[in-house]
Amino acid sequence: MYKEINQEIYSLKEKIRAKEKLENLRELAIEEYNKNLKLMEELKDKLNKEKQDVTKLEGTSLSSFFFSIIGKKEEKLDKERREYLAVKIQYDEHILAMKELDDLIKKYDEELIKYRGVEETYKNLIAEKQRLLIREDTPKGRNLRNLLEKLNELKLDIKEVNEAIFAGENAYNALVEMKEPLESAKGWGTWDLLGGGFFSDIMKHSHLDDANRLSYNV
Repeated sequence: MYKEINQEIYSLKEKIRAKEKLENLRELAIEEYNKNLKLMEELKDKLNKEKQDVTKLEGTSLSSFFFSIIGKKEEKLDKERREYLAVKIQYDEHILAMKELDDLIKKYDEELIKYRGVEETYKNLIAEKQRLLIREDTPKGRNLRNLLEKLNELKLDIKEVNEAIFAGENAYNALVEMKEPLESAKGWGTWDLLGGGFFSDIMKHSHLDDANRLSYNV
């Protein structure tokens, strides 16, 4: 029985690794796609500019008239056309690259569907194997029970430490809050010694009451 379970666990581990590899490849393809998208947008702007330069020289613009007068219109037009074609080739190459990357991403998505839920199946199978081992009175079963007991004890210890930290933080905050009313009471006590009278006595006791109330939080 354990042989079959172990074989299935091994097979699931292979599937999980294959899924992780596909996910990494998909992320790389998406990064490359986004990079090419940005470059394509830049090339598109550059392509439009080069096209406008060619159109101006082919038409009756001021620049076309100027280069016609100096006898260099055809030379300038030929140069602008070559620059336009160079950018157009780059632009078309990026469109093709993005199409290929988009197809690749879709392919990865389709392949990843086959591995859907594989991690959950793996966890359930490991849990089932643990249950079977715990039920058996074998060295492995006893060892696993001991390990689980130690794990539960560690979890309880961590919980108690966290509760102690929380209580300590609350006590510290309460002491900080007590500081102000105690200092105020001390001040009114000094005023009382200087003859503050009935009013200072009331204020002093009021601050002491505040401090006493806050002390219950410590």
